[in-house]
Amino acid sequence: MSSPDGPPNIDLYTRNGFAGPTASVVRAQYSPPYTRVRGSYAPHRFDVHDLSDAAFADPRALPVAVLEGAGVTVEVSRRSEPTGFAIRNVLADELHYVLEGSARLDTDFGVLHLQPGDFVLLPRAVTYRYAEIGSPLREMIVVTESQLAVDPENQPGVLNVDLHVDAPVPDPTTDRGPGEYEVVIRHGAEFTSYFYDYDPVPCLATVGAPIVRRFNIENVHGLGVTAGGLMPPRLINDATTRTLFYYLGNRRSDRPPVHHNADYDEVIFYVAGPGHYGAVDKPGTVTWTPKGIIHQGPEEDVPQGYEAWLLETRSPLSLTPTGREIGTLMETGQFGIHPSATRTV
Repeated sequence: MSSPDGPPNIDLYTRNGFAGPTASVVRAQYSPPYTRVRGSYAPHRFDVHDLSDAAFADPRALPVAVLEGAGVTVEVSRRSEPTGFAIRNVLADELHYVLEGSARLDTDFGVLHLQPGDFVLLPRAVTYRYAEIGSPLREMIVVTESQLAVDPENQPGVLNVDLHVDAPVPDPTTDRGPGEYEVVIRHGAEFTSYFYDYDPVPCLATVGAPIVRRFNIENVHGLGVTAGGLMPPRLINDATTRTLFYYLGNRRSDRPPVHHNADYDEVIFYVAGPGHYGAVDKPGTVTWTPKGIIHQGPEEDVPQGYEAWLLETRSPLSLTPTGREIGTLMETGQFGIHPSATRTV
């Protein structure tokens, strides 16, 4: 904390991200530190590896949510063998990020071979099935009622859509022939199964706009400046601005300002090193700062390099029972575990 005789501290207050009115508050004190919290509206961090593999021992196990809000969930999935069914989410788009492993994903529009670092956008009402697992697959998934589009800012500098964004390839040989097939319809928090005497997933060809989209984080590049700060570049857009995704890898920029984000919860997914993102150094760490909580966040100019991405959502998120089980109270300066987390509050 600064003394009244020290340099002033600036708190930046923003509406609609940085698109609406902004104002600055000058204080003697540094605002992010707090001593303890009573209640559930508090920043947390999660290690997705802390979610027991037993939760996914059943091949029919579906993703497990750690954060949920109106029309938005943040989920974790692990698969070590193919699913005996297909899935179709009829009420929400799904963005999958492959943290670890490899798999063949069959969809209505063809086949994708998944590798670590892949983002896969599966719009609502698209059927998909994990047909083969090359090595155990661990995914971070954002499920949202918003209509999402791969729409990077400052392309092709951030992401060259023509070169590095692809779509599934039809492969009729994946048809498994006659038999009983199940498609699990996900409709909100409920599931209904439809059964067929033919394989309903494979296609012969597709015509028209690409629907399912895939790109790898290795082909995404940050924007830097020699002096001052810069917003991270958007990767995936939502025309309603309700659910937005940004690239947050290392870049030349001043450290983010102390910030009141009045309208968006911020969820950061740290997915690769070797560089540390403040106190975050393990791939698979997720940080959550609820809207309106004063925070700064770590320095992003990390010479060793790291990969991360950011979800901003207008939906107020809360911890699920699983989130409460594996989450830890977080301080909002370097996104480390809060000192009070080992004490009774």
